[in-house]
Amino acid sequence: MTLDRQPPRLVVKMLAVTFLMVFVLLVVVFVVVTVSVRDQVRQSVIANLKSSQRVFAALETWRQRELVAQAGTLAESPTLKAALDTYQTEAKTGGRAVKEQLLATIDGELTRVAARIESDVIVLADMHQNTLAAAGRLSDRWPRGRPIALSPINDGNTVDGIAHRNGETFHLVPVPLQDSDGTTIGTLYMATNLDAEYAKELARLAGTRTAILSDGLLVGSTLSLNAAREFEAAAAAAKPSAGTVSLDGESYAFLRLEAVGDTAFYALGSIDESSRGATRQAMSSLAFIAVGAVALALFGSVTLARLLAEPIGRLSSSLAAMAASRDVRSRIPPSRSSRELDALTDTFNALIASVAEAEAHTEAAYTGAIRALAAALDARDPYTAGHSDRVSVLSVAIGRGLSLPPDDLEVLRLGALLHDIGKIGVPDDVLRKPGALTPEEFDIIKQHPVLGARILQSVPFLAKHIPIVELHHERPDGRGYPDGLRGDEIPRPARIVHVADAYDAMTSARAYRAARAPGDALRELWRCAGSEFHAEIVAALATALPGVTSDAADVPQHV
Repeated sequence: MTLDRQPPRLVVKMLAVTFLMVFVLLVVVFVVVTVSVRDQVRQSVIANLKSSQRVFAALETWRQRELVAQAGTLAESPTLKAALDTYQTEAKTGGRAVKEQLLATIDGELTRVAARIESDVIVLADMHQNTLAAAGRLSDRWPRGRPIALSPINDGNTVDGIAHRNGETFHLVPVPLQDSDGTTIGTLYMATNLDAEYAKELARLAGTRTAILSDGLLVGSTLSLNAAREFEAAAAAAKPSAGTVSLDGESYAFLRLEAVGDTAFYALGSIDESSRGATRQAMSSLAFIAVGAVALALFGSVTLARLLAEPIGRLSSSLAAMAASRDVRSRIPPSRSSRELDALTDTFNALIASVAEAEAHTEAAYTGAIRALAAALDARDPYTAGHSDRVSVLSVAIGRGLSLPPDDLEVLRLGALLHDIGKIGVPDDVLRKPGALTPEEFDIIKQHPVLGARILQSVPFLAKHIPIVELHHERPDGRGYPDGLRGDEIPRPARIVHVADAYDAMTSARAYRAARAPGDALRELWRCAGSEFHAEIVAALATALPGVTSDAADVPQHV
């Protein structure tokens, strides 16, 4: 069952509209503040990255100079130079044992040198840039005889580059080894592994998150695993020097600190992380403003709604009282609270006057149409003239005896007038036959309730009379027609018309019989009470008859 939803009160609607407007305004302010804060934070993060770039460049230049200075001091080692010079001389003519002895000397001297240098590995290369020896914690990545394969980048001061070994990337700073006459006899490389530990050290120096990409692959980073993968994909595709990128659901600004060969060093700053504090502070201020705005909106809305709702409420109460009393002839007095409301009241009063007049005309036409239908039916047979009117009068008298409300009595009155309207579809030779009907003819007569219901179904304002027309021949014992209903399944108005119809039929003359006296007719009704007629309806008829007809003095009140 679907219930009609009641519309909200005016004060509720005004509060809803006001709060909606305040909410939309606060959302707009929130968006503007958030965007503004994020833009300012983004600019700040970029400025910090540029500052980190300058600091990193200065520190990296200083670090390389220190490494070069340390390596330069070690490159002056006479033992190392002598061993290297002797090895390269004897390599062409000396035997294998001599070479191995010289290489052992070089290894020992290089290991001694590496112990004093802050570098992951020191590599010694010959004049052809092939590895002769390596010392340090990652010396096993530099096997003897393998070319250095350095990708040099000349920055104007030193020559350094990148080398790849067994999936690892090294940053190499070269220092040449020269003999007494200035001839270069080899190169000493200070190699730093560009791994996660180096990225952490780089982040400490730069004061930001860092990432190192070499040949499109991420070799070291202080980012989370997901963010590192996403940055690797983004940077490998575009190879940008600066910009913003979304990593693991957060927005980052990035700046390339330095590029050496195919390797680039990046500093990154999270815009979202940096903006959270500023956004929280702005939201705190905005929340204070929002509370004040909501309070003012609440006060203003309630005040305005009361100014509008009170006179409208009085008008609504007057309309409700008029509707409850169904009095369309009364008038609603003006409220004198506003011109608009008084104009609405005057318009409504004029409308009600028109409705009252139209209702009177409609009721008259309605009643006239029903009476015309009943008269047209009765006119087909002189023996049934006035039958519908008499049944209507009797039905209303029975309904009053049963204390039916006025609306139900009106339905009963007009339904009784139309109870035999379906006989319009019955042929005259059957309807007006002077003798007894054959079973086939009686079957035709029994169709008139259904025919009557079909006729009324096409007229909407007659819909509430259809149960009377269709079911006024049903019996309590279920032997009636057309549906064979029993007992209380039969609507009360149909029960009433059934009794009134039978009584008038028995007390009216027909071509094939004389009229029966009221007492005889009522005794017959009592005899069939409980089977053909409802006993309480027969009792109500017996009570009502003295007030309806003067021929009912001898009617029995009960059996």
